[in-house]
Formats: sequence, C-alpha cells, structure tokens
Amino acid sequence: MFEAERIAGTDFEPNVLIEFLRPPFRKYQCSTPMSTAHAAEVLQEIVEPRKNFRWRIPSDHRYFEGRVEDDQFKINRIISGRDSFLPIIEGTFRSKDSGAVVTLNMRMAWPVMIFCVCFISFTSLGAMHGNVAVFGMALFMYFLASICFAIEVRIAMKRLLELLRSSDTR
Repeated sequence: MFEAERIAGTDFEPNVLIEFLRPPFRKYQCSTPMSTAHAAEVLQEIVEPRKNFRWRIPSDHRYFEGRVEDDQFKINRIISGRDSFLPIIEGTFRSKDSGAVVTLNMRMAWPVMIFCVCFISFTSLGAMHGNVAVFGMALFMYFLASICFAIEVRIAMKRLLELLRSSDTR
C-alpha cells in the first residue's frame, strides 16, 4: 500500500509538517547491526504479554505490550490512561549481510479508523449541501487524528530506534 520510508540516521526527526498532515498509516524500514534473533530477543525484553484490562500500571512494567516471535512482532505502547491514537506496530525482521533490516507498519486501531472515516464522510456529505461549518468539522477530525497519531508514532519510533540501533551486537 505504502512504500517504506528508510531511516538512515540514529535520530528520528521527520519533517514535522508533512508528518502531521499524512493519513494515519506509516511504514518505516531501518537496519540494525544485530542479527534477527538478537533483535527479536532485545525487543522481547521491553515487550510484555497483552492484557485486555489494566486497572493500574505497576512500576516495573515494560514499555510495550504484544507479542514478539522469531521474525515478526505486533506491539503497542503501554500508557496510563486511554489514547485512541496509539499506533499498532507490526514489524518483521529480515537478515542482511551486516545485521538485519526491520520493517515497521504502523496504523491506528480499526474501530478508531472506522469511526474517523464515518465521521469525516458524513460531515463532508453535510458540507456538500451548503453547510461550510460542517466541512470545518470534517477537517478538524482529520487533523485531530493525523496530528495525535503522528505524535504517538514519534514517541514509539524514538524508543524502538534507540533499542534496535544499540551498538551491542552478538
């Protein structure tokens, strides 16, 4: 669907304006000096099993929740409270000559995406009948979703790149 954006440096500093205006889907690709098995092991250290309900977050919690397998993973960040715009991160590890290539696909949760698309569609239909204020509501919803998603992607990507780009290799 989207071509992967390659991340070459150690810092994740995308063009902020473009990131805030893009739809809430991201695909990144980065290389790591680690082997695929070691990268999966390092990622597993900060991922805990998914829990449906969290009454409170203990002080010894990990950074992400989800699952990490040999060559793929599906995780999302653990936060206190609710945030509908947290990205769901699905990734794969692929061997390369000098380490591994990690491909990350990020998206919003399906119920949130469906709600946003329906809201924008219905308000846009209302705008077609001459109500300009309703079109403003559609734009507001789009910018709300894309900006909040971009902020959460940036937080998760900084942590993932910090972890996967570490110089400790096996």
